[in-house]
Amino acid sequence: MTNLRIANFNNLPDAALISAMELMALSGRSRTSLWRDVHRGSLPKPKKIGPRSVRWQALDVRQFLNGGSSND
Repeated sequence: MTNLRIANFNNLPDAALISAMELMALSGRSRTSLWRDVHRGSLPKPKKIGPRSVRWQALDVRQFLNGGSSND
């Protein structure tokens, strides 16, 4: 299912939730690098959806992938 979501990422609604694994596949960055980006402010903080689970909104991911930042 993850591969299908990645292949159709541009068709997902802006409010769709993206996992760290999906974001890693889309960006080509490691989990550690993604968290560095969050701390640096170039990637918005994810939404917490469970005790050990977070997701990013597709809109935020699109901005990040296009070189935008959470401070724009």
